[in-house]
Amino acid sequence: MSSIPSHRRTLAKGLIFVGVATLVGNGAAYLLSMIAARVLSPEAFGALGALLGLLVIISTIGIGTQALTARRVAVAGDDLLDVEGQAIRLSVIIAIVIAVVGLGLSWPLAAIFQIPYAALATGIASIGFVVIGSAAMGIAQGREQHAALSWAFIANGVGRALGGVLGVLFLRNVTGVGIGILVGCAVGAFIAYRISCPGRWASAIGPGVAVEFGHVIHALAVLFTLTNVDVLLARVFLTEYESGEYAVGVLLAKIAFFLPNAIIIVLFPKMTAGRNNRTVYLATGLTALVGAVIVAFSYVFGELVIRILGGAQYTELGSEAWLFALEGSAFALVQVLLYARLATQDRKAAIAVWAALVALVGIVTFWRNGSVTEIVTTVVAVSLVLTVAGLIMDRRQSPDVPIPVESAE
Repeated sequence: MSSIPSHRRTLAKGLIFVGVATLVGNGAAYLLSMIAARVLSPEAFGALGALLGLLVIISTIGIGTQALTARRVAVAGDDLLDVEGQAIRLSVIIAIVIAVVGLGLSWPLAAIFQIPYAALATGIASIGFVVIGSAAMGIAQGREQHAALSWAFIANGVGRALGGVLGVLFLRNVTGVGIGILVGCAVGAFIAYRISCPGRWASAIGPGVAVEFGHVIHALAVLFTLTNVDVLLARVFLTEYESGEYAVGVLLAKIAFFLPNAIIIVLFPKMTAGRNNRTVYLATGLTALVGAVIVAFSYVFGELVIRILGGAQYTELGSEAWLFALEGSAFALVQVLLYARLATQDRKAAIAVWAALVALVGIVTFWRNGSVTEIVTTVVAVSLVLTVAGLIMDRRQSPDVPIPVESAE
């Protein structure tokens, strides 16, 4: 019986460590957006919102790297050092590919979303360093070293945000943010590597790693594209000023989405050995509770929230603040209910998220694209429907289906 209190203490300490780290790391990211909203014009901030949305989508490569690394490290046994070295080697290779491909992709993407090419190219290149830092975090996570994982998370998050803040303050444009983020991510990745796995390297990558990596990336890319595509749609269909407003609202949605992140990071690994209804219900309940608090607060103090996030020029968005909070909270529940199943070979889960993504893009493209309200209410409706679908799928899941998933950033 004595092992139960010890287990609970370990779980509580993990939630505290990782919770503080996610608050600091994500808080730094929000600080970057809040400062940029005050330095840049609404039109330029709309471009920055589109840039950050694209980077979040691409950064699923880093999240996938972390999940893959954590799982392989957790089951490595006597091959632990080699597995860790392979993870770092793989992350470096991926980083180089991202930088090269990004130089070409930045031209059409910059034209479509009206983002400066240099900002987009440097921003995409920064994701390469995010992948390396994520591999380092995955090593700490696989060892269940929550303190090292927390410090690595802070190093990556604060380094990225601080670089972006300095860039926008010195150059006062979107390109400055891109350059700053690139430098900050490089520094953060180096610190995370030194904290988690100094000196780790392997001469080759084992068989089957690429296939497993591809599967994880596919699953996560669909989920995170769904949760970030609305700001890109707003950039395409709304005026530049309205897209700037929408980008401010998305800041609140991201807070609601990422605030319960520590719950996922700490509790999901408990499901790797098999089905655990109690853990799933605990994660879902805690995430829903956090979301309810954020939505209620945003409903009552919407104008204050928007003023803090974007400044006085966006306060007319206050009446719609709770909708953005509801959007982020619903997607947080979707992540809890479907993230683990998407990383397995559960085709129903993948089909559900793909269907939601296609529905959202289709509805906004051909119908509801005339205002900030039309787009955000469409996203809310789709996210709530997907949440219900996730609950139904979770209840129908067979008790013997394993859920080998670790964390998401």
